[in-house]
Amino acid sequence: MNDVYSNHITRVSMVIAPFFLFGMINGVYNGALAQISPWLFWIVDVLGWIVLPSVILFYIYRYYGIGLADYGLKKFASASQRREIINWSFLATFILSIYYFSFGWLAREFVGVSSSLFSYAGMVPEGNAHYFAIFYLAITAAVFEEVFFRGLIWRLVYSSTTPYNKAIVYVAVSSVLFGLVHWENGLAEVFSAMVFGLVACVLYLRLHNLIPLIVAHFFIDIVNFW
Repeated sequence: MNDVYSNHITRVSMVIAPFFLFGMINGVYNGALAQISPWLFWIVDVLGWIVLPSVILFYIYRYYGIGLADYGLKKFASASQRREIINWSFLATFILSIYYFSFGWLAREFVGVSSSLFSYAGMVPEGNAHYFAIFYLAITAAVFEEVFFRGLIWRLVYSSTTPYNKAIVYVAVSSVLFGLVHWENGLAEVFSAMVFGLVACVLYLRLHNLIPLIVAHFFIDIVNFW
């Protein structure tokens, strides 16, 4: 555990909070930006999904010594470790796909298909930019959502002095937050995202490595945005 990190939980929480705030409020204005200009939408999206989290991660590394390995992006020195992470990537993709799509179907059956304020899939253009846009949406969500919602939240909870079971607190906080940031897609998506988050947290507690979760998240979003 990084001692600097342990001694500055409140400050680190405040530094990373803007990313969660962006995830909560972007559904309010995305539709309006898209109507004004698709280019304006994409510029703001890049600022929020690449520039903002990158600046935050650089800041907490520069001033608090929190590096890639601290939130689950670890290097692998041996071939056996690389094979293990590849195997877990396949398994995590299978497990998370089953839970996400099956519970999403159940949610739509029970609560219906509620209207969404905005759909990222609807912003994917046709023509030459089609596949690039899908890749961009999938990779940015997969990397930064897993880093912030799974990796960094666990480090915060693990370093805290909460009297409650830290694993339970982590799973509850991470999965609920992850579900809520998808509110603009309707209640069924909130529920399925929450289930995805819960299972991803359990896997992360087992692996303490984000790579399999990023891979799984990426391929699931490729399907969603196609």
